[in-house]
Amino acid sequence: MGVGQIWHLQELRAKGRPRGSEMLQNLAAAMAALVIASGTAQAQNNADLEALQRLPQQHCDAWNNRDVHALANLLAEDGDFVTVATVYLHGRKDYEAFHARLLQGRFKDSKFEPMHTTVRFLRPDIAVVHWSWKMTGDKNYDGTPRPPRFGMMTIVAEKQGGRWLEEVAQNTNSLLGTPPELNGIKTPIPVPGSEVTAP
Repeated sequence: MGVGQIWHLQELRAKGRPRGSEMLQNLAAAMAALVIASGTAQAQNNADLEALQRLPQQHCDAWNNRDVHALANLLAEDGDFVTVATVYLHGRKDYEAFHARLLQGRFKDSKFEPMHTTVRFLRPDIAVVHWSWKMTGDKNYDGTPRPPRFGMMTIVAEKQGGRWLEEVAQNTNSLLGTPPELNGIKTPIPVPGSEVTAP
């Protein structure tokens, strides 16, 4: 029950209005409204969580289908993206053009797979998504094949018009292997690819 509702009930009571059963009815109605609102918010939160957890798979599906338009539409119109090669792209148009060239060139035979995903809400309409990935089939600048690569992407997503869009994203190659400094520290997502090189 909000402060305004409480004040209104106190004002009515001072004027000799709702007492006893009427007051209980008003209180029960206010509590029911709060329960319904809470349930609606929880359902919305669950739907948002599921939508955010799907972002990595959507990213990989668009990549693997060479659908650069679908890939670009995951990014906000004025979003920022930093590649594993530290190329800083601003805006959906440049992001799409860059990835069209990649997927028609050195990455035309590549396969992108999500591994682990975490989601953390900063606000109901803003969340951070971390996801680890595996890449196979891509080539170096000279056309020689690369071994399988692993990495992690960090996304700041914002809900706009009912859709979650990537506002800011940073992609990072994994060096493979768990550093000794991590000993005794629990990380939400394992170092990508470390399980492959473990003895």
